[in-house]
Amino acid sequence: MGETEQIIANIHQTLWFQQLIPMETSISWPIPLRQKGCVYVILPCIGVKTTTAGQTILFPPLATLTLDWSNQAIVEYVDLKFKNPWQQEATESQIGTFPHEAIANLTVDEYKQKRSELLAMYDKMFYWLATGSSFSEEWCSDFSQLLQLLIEPSLKPYYQDLQPKFFDRFIHN
Repeated sequence: MGETEQIIANIHQTLWFQQLIPMETSISWPIPLRQKGCVYVILPCIGVKTTTAGQTILFPPLATLTLDWSNQAIVEYVDLKFKNPWQQEATESQIGTFPHEAIANLTVDEYKQKRSELLAMYDKMFYWLATGSSFSEEWCSDFSQLLQLLIEPSLKPYYQDLQPKFFDRFIHN
């Protein structure tokens, strides 16, 4: 298990998460942020509800947790229901389902493999951001294609609002 995958797995065990984030919440795809010479990982927390049909209903992000990449310390918690960048009615309505159409035909094992592959690419991204290295065009294309496949289409507008620079580079409508 890579570092990004481990962070996502471990964040659910923190007191921060247990005390501040509702139980029916999932961590969506991380968003990198480089600021003042430091690298951070923003974890959007989205509302979820599993149906009896095996689908998961998705709701807009309700919070973000930002961690310092170097030590995984939580440096910011934003309650998006309090600091709401979206219309109130939009934050409480279903926005989509998982699995979405592009991945509906993948087996669970195929999805898990692609998810692990993407999270390993995040590890490289965070390392390169921390060391000031450049991303190759080929790597950017591969990362973007895999993220495009796995990201829930209904979450794209929220990613645009949460981190436009990341969205513009790697996520396309």
